[in-house]
Amino acid sequence: MNRLLHQAVPVLQWTDWRITKVERGYCESILPLSVPTTNQHGTHQAALISLSADYTGGMALTTLLTGVPLTGIHRGHPDQSASLWLASMDVKYENPSTSHLRAVCRIDAKTADRIKSRYFGGRVVLATLTVEFFSEDNDRIAVAEMKYFAQATAKLLGDRPNGERSSLAKLNIKKSARIISGLRAKSGQNQGHWINRDDGTRIRVDGGHDMFAAGTHGILQAERLQKVLPQLQAMVAARTSNADEVLQSMPEIEQLIMLGAGLDMRPFRLSNALQGATVFELDLPDMLTERQHVIGRMETQIGGVHQAPERYQLAADFLRMDIGSKLRNHFAFSQTAATLVIYEGCSMYFDHEQNVKLLSSVMRSLKNPASRLWMDCVTPAVIDSSTGDPNIQAFIDQMEGIGEKFIHGPKNIDDFLGQCGLVLDRQVTAGDVLDDGDPTLAEYRFVTARRDSVGLPPA
Repeated sequence: MNRLLHQAVPVLQWTDWRITKVERGYCESILPLSVPTTNQHGTHQAALISLSADYTGGMALTTLLTGVPLTGIHRGHPDQSASLWLASMDVKYENPSTSHLRAVCRIDAKTADRIKSRYFGGRVVLATLTVEFFSEDNDRIAVAEMKYFAQATAKLLGDRPNGERSSLAKLNIKKSARIISGLRAKSGQNQGHWINRDDGTRIRVDGGHDMFAAGTHGILQAERLQKVLPQLQAMVAARTSNADEVLQSMPEIEQLIMLGAGLDMRPFRLSNALQGATVFELDLPDMLTERQHVIGRMETQIGGVHQAPERYQLAADFLRMDIGSKLRNHFAFSQTAATLVIYEGCSMYFDHEQNVKLLSSVMRSLKNPASRLWMDCVTPAVIDSSTGDPNIQAFIDQMEGIGEKFIHGPKNIDDFLGQCGLVLDRQVTAGDVLDDGDPTLAEYRFVTARRDSVGLPPA
């Protein structure tokens, strides 16, 4: 647990804070007196005592959630994990701390039973716990009253009775999009160029759009992920490059459908290639709201929005809606237009049936033989951990550690595409695109396919 917490919260490693003892409903930790933790008087910084209290109390509570992984700490899918965070705190500092500090949190039996009953009964836990700090001479240095929130992550991320999503669910949706924008921007940040507009101003048409979309949060998280998942940026760079190449190879393109648009700035980066085309951006309503907010601010700061093709946003839940029907009912959609469907960063998070249902629904709505699908996917060896390569397994473990567990990789790409009403045109790996022999990149594939006019009946 110390190793996992130090990975997840680097400041804990920096201070060398660590857990020294745990029992059911009990946690003991140590906050060393050291150069990083002291103030100008040589005693502990008050904020670091508060930080220690947070994780000591949180760990005591965690010992009661038997068998439940913590979101953001343990491997595992969010559907089986718990979300836990500090809601409020009140710390009283009683004496100067002139030695290492021992923090202790003990949960009484009655409170422990109430916490377990509420959590495993599917309800929200709000628990106030006491954390005491003692010097090496056993003098009490500080006492903290900590109020924690805990709930099953699946319930927290699920829709509320009124159809609204929780603030955490909204944040998670936006977070992933910002991180991908950050990785994409950092991959192409040295490839920028500007073009002159008719009104005399200049616009940037490269990774600057992605940098803007990522914002401070996305760039910071991208930099952090690069340290633990060094292949991830290469994967994002490869898939961006390959999808862009497929789009630019279709001079006759009339429509672009972005399944899971997120904060992908492709309509602005590739505005020249999409001149005269219509773009449909599909994603969850909250994500589209964020997307439009980013694009609105982007126009005022770096420009380029007016140069983009005609765009329409369609709020969609891929698991609950007939996406093909939703497209066909849109006044600007044409079934006979030469269309490219980009399905990026999604297939590995949906199961086989969900992927087939979505893609067959969309492809059934396209009648032009020039229409194409581009998608990325992982190999089944990634799903069942059968590659035998420790570096690949380490990558998979790290992805699960950040809550990004892959659940699907087509066993036979031709059979999978056939069920979706498609025929394979081309398949390459991330390693092929980057000319990189890293075995992890060989397990990440990019597929281009065309509609099989025989395989599916018309919509």
